[in-house]
Amino acid sequence: MFPRLAAAIGIFLVGAVADIASTYVAISGGQYVEGSPVGAAFIGTFGLVPGMLLTKAAGMVLIGIPVAVAGGTRRVVATLMCAGVGVLSLATAVRNVLFVAGVWP
Repeated sequence: MFPRLAAAIGIFLVGAVADIASTYVAISGGQYVEGSPVGAAFIGTFGLVPGMLLTKAAGMVLIGIPVAVAGGTRRVVATLMCAGVGVLSLATAVRNVLFVAGVWP
């Protein structure tokens, strides 16, 4: 596997696990509100883990389509999809931790 794609997949996996775990803690610990309307709809319909995985898939499509249309190779598209969703997931996990800690309003 190519180093950038492997790193992007790693970022995606770490971000997804951190996001799902921190969201679970935030939901079970208080009055958590999902920030994304798409995520809230998927979680409400399919449950926490399947809903969040569907949200991540939707994010990947949202990132991948413009890159593919712009002429990116499959490897570039896959790398940007994984890295983009991974970074967004890590940012969401940080937000969830701050929410649980009482720092985030």
